[in-house]
Amino acid sequence: MSTHLAILPLDIIDTLTARLNQENRHPDYATKFLRLPHPRTGLASLFLLHDQHTQDDTTKTSSILEVQAISPTNARTWFIGEDVVADGKLIVMTPMDPMFLLVYLLRVPPVRDGSKGNFRPMQDIIEEVSATIADASEKDAQKDPSLNISAEDIISFLSLDFVQSSIKRVCDVKVITDEITVYRYSHDVVLENLKGKVGRLSDPRVAEISRTLVRSLAKDGLMDDGKEELLESGRIKLACELLSQYLPRDILQDLIASYDLSKLDAHVKTVRDEELAFLAVAPDTKKRAKPAKSVTAGDKTQKRKKDANATANADVDAATDGDKKKKKDTKSSHGVEKLKKANVAGMSKLSTFFTKKAA
Repeated sequence: MSTHLAILPLDIIDTLTARLNQENRHPDYATKFLRLPHPRTGLASLFLLHDQHTQDDTTKTSSILEVQAISPTNARTWFIGEDVVADGKLIVMTPMDPMFLLVYLLRVPPVRDGSKGNFRPMQDIIEEVSATIADASEKDAQKDPSLNISAEDIISFLSLDFVQSSIKRVCDVKVITDEITVYRYSHDVVLENLKGKVGRLSDPRVAEISRTLVRSLAKDGLMDDGKEELLESGRIKLACELLSQYLPRDILQDLIASYDLSKLDAHVKTVRDEELAFLAVAPDTKKRAKPAKSVTAGDKTQKRKKDANATANADVDAATDGDKKKKKDTKSSHGVEKLKKANVAGMSKLSTFFTKKAA
């Protein structure tokens, strides 16, 4: 059995450790993997269902974790104590709001006549959704079995108590009788709850905890004095971008469109235009961006001749300059320097010794 290194929330690690140390586990305790469509892409993804009981086993809280594998580009190995884990992947499990999964599941299949659809009992909705998604995934599963999404996993997820309590954040709900309640997916209800999430994430006490978000705001000049209105819009846009990881494209577009971000977009565009203008006039950029010239065959030949002549002249000039420099740099010997300083007054010239004497 292969070993993988994983990171889990601390409370889940404590619960798992406590349960492993107990001889008799709670009969309702469950840690189960489910394969469900990812709320943004619809691709089969792995999730972990986790139930946590209190010490006296009187109450139970459930959560679902998104399971992601971070694979390095190059081969990696983990060393844990004396053991070596050959697989260098890192498995990360993070808590996830079931609302995102419900948004994707409960809008399947879509209403084709443009209406909001009919109210129906949740059991009927679960059966239709699970069958539709399971049938659609069979084609992908023929190429890759890991892409298969079973109807059983979808039914298990939608039947959970904590998921059932989240349905009202995605659907319109009508209570017909004490025993009959009907539901209908509502785009307006989804947007209203998503805007609530945006409000919490864009709160300065939350948004500015992350250094990455603060740097992103500062990069666009939104942290400067007098930019309070733009800063608030910047936080809202960043919050929408965070939620975009778990939202279908059309819902994300409607969410962003529900805010007036025109001033922010104009400001960011001005900042980007200034950056491009600065790069355009930079000296190193001008050297790199030389325009190409189109020349004819005759022009090319003439240009080659000129280049050859210029190279030859440059070589001659370089040789001449080198000789001059060599002569200039040549130093006289020590004896010659002494003779230059000697007193030659009254002495005959050397040439007189080689002339004929007068008769």
